[in-house]
Amino acid sequence: MLKAMLIVTALGGGGDYTTEMPSMDECLDARIAIAEQDATLKTLCVPMANESARMQEFFDLFMAMIDQIKAGERENESSNTGYVCDSLVEPGVVVQTFPPRINCDEEPNWLKEEPKKKW
Repeated sequence: MLKAMLIVTALGGGGDYTTEMPSMDECLDARIAIAEQDATLKTLCVPMANESARMQEFFDLFMAMIDQIKAGERENESSNTGYVCDSLVEPGVVVQTFPPRINCDEEPNWLKEEPKKKW
């Protein structure tokens, strides 16, 4: 097979030719055989990547990111107090952002109480 390919390559003229080899060792052996025939030719063996392994690696990274995001959400839910402490906010003032920002250094009493319903 390799001899037939070399004959076709030699008769076909100039240009770039590529072929897929079963292993890197066979490619390197063919490269030596080609160089022995014509030292002016340049040959290169490039390893072929396993596409399924690359896709599996990509999905593993993706799932690790999803797991990390879920862990962060669980942590936020468990420590969620409904507001963010910000020492720059004046005590007793609530900055209406999501979540609201308050000064936690001196938490006002009205924040601890439930709002009174006016019926």
